[in-house]
Amino acid sequence: MKRAIALTAFFIFLLFGLSRYESRDLAQYANQILTKCSSDSHHQSCYDKEIPALLDSPAGLTMEEAFGVTRLVQEKDTSFSYCHVLGHNLSAKEVKKDPSKWKETVSRCPSGLCSNGCIHGGFQERFRAESFTDEEVVAIKPELASICEKRSNWNPTGLEQASCYHALGHLTMYITSANISSSISLCEEIAVKIDGRSFLQVCLDGVFMQIYQPLEPEDFALIAGKEVTRTQVDSFCAAYSGYARASCLSESWPLYGQDIINKPDELIKFCSKEDKENQPRCFEGLFYVLTAQFNFDTERIKNYCSKLPKNLEGKCFANAASRMIETDYRNIAKSTNLCYSVTDAKDQEECFDELLKYSTYNFHANSPEFLKLCNGLPNPWKDRCLN
Repeated sequence: MKRAIALTAFFIFLLFGLSRYESRDLAQYANQILTKCSSDSHHQSCYDKEIPALLDSPAGLTMEEAFGVTRLVQEKDTSFSYCHVLGHNLSAKEVKKDPSKWKETVSRCPSGLCSNGCIHGGFQERFRAESFTDEEVVAIKPELASICEKRSNWNPTGLEQASCYHALGHLTMYITSANISSSISLCEEIAVKIDGRSFLQVCLDGVFMQIYQPLEPEDFALIAGKEVTRTQVDSFCAAYSGYARASCLSESWPLYGQDIINKPDELIKFCSKEDKENQPRCFEGLFYVLTAQFNFDTERIKNYCSKLPKNLEGKCFANAASRMIETDYRNIAKSTNLCYSVTDAKDQEECFDELLKYSTYNFHANSPEFLKLCNGLPNPWKDRCLN
């Protein structure tokens, strides 16, 4: 029961306690990191290691200051656009300092930076070594089923709510010791609502991500004996049906990564394994993945999208634009510029339609980010966004 209470408290902090770091003059540390990593052939891996080291002596920076350094490094090294793993590392290191304060650490994670890596890392550091008894799982189900829901003092955006249920999917694998069937059952119980709403798919995505994308040694230990190779994917996923099979197949993309990145035809082949009704979602998910894999490079994105069949080209541009603002709020102008650069009128319309949808999915109405996005759209999308 103690762990059940702690888990509930975690999600309360997750949903209500997120705060932005306050900028300080951290340029000297950013310059030191840039200099140190300039000779490393893998800049991102170097940043993922060296920036968290700033939390130690002699620098002794706070986690918030380390994220400030991250922003400055990103401004000078545009190849470092995606810092999800670094977010993991920073919060995990902070939690290790005093595990009893893990909830406070998570509450200090910045919004709109590193694609929520900080939240995931802090949570995983706290729970990756634990599993729950069957009795404890039963005890926390009511809290799990309601913790991501709107309440009097929390009115989540669509993105916040979906991210919460996705995090629950990851959580089920920790508390069941990576029992996939039990995790699927938990998602089915907590993510499907009596009013007809369903967050089941994003919850199941979290379940299967643990199989295909372990990050730390403890994550690899969690799935030991359950690893799936590329040649085993089809038979492995055949054991599941419906939403579970869809997540199982789509989340296996890391096993096909370079083929999909280099050959648009391989992307089509990959998503064609899905049932027909799930293929649009597969393409959307992979366009999100590719945008990050391309380091949000507009020219690489445009080059890839233009090689796709006409019925997918507009969707590719649209999903890439929305992925930009999902990852980092600073990408709002970049996302609208991508849509402006699309030459085909129908594809451009689809791109701006996507950003209009995400104006209220990603942001709270009339927030600074919302207004920046709306005012960056051309008419008629701008008027629709603001009115």
